[in-house]
Amino acid sequence: MPVSKIHGCIGCTNCVSACPTDVLRMDPKSGQAYIAYVDACQICHLCRLSCPVDAITLTPDRHLKPTVSWA
Repeated sequence: MPVSKIHGCIGCTNCVSACPTDVLRMDPKSGQAYIAYVDACQICHLCRLSCPVDAITLTPDRHLKPTVSWA
């Protein structure tokens, strides 16, 4: 399980928009993001990097360092 928890979400929807595999969704009742399809996570870090309050935690056992291109 790559995305392990979302704690302290402010409901900005950045992570939901950034996720290329639709792992995260917004809960209409709470207005916060939740993990909908954890098995689809590709550990791309886009959700974590787009979160302004650092609310997303990735599981250490499948944690990969983000790849950054300088070109």
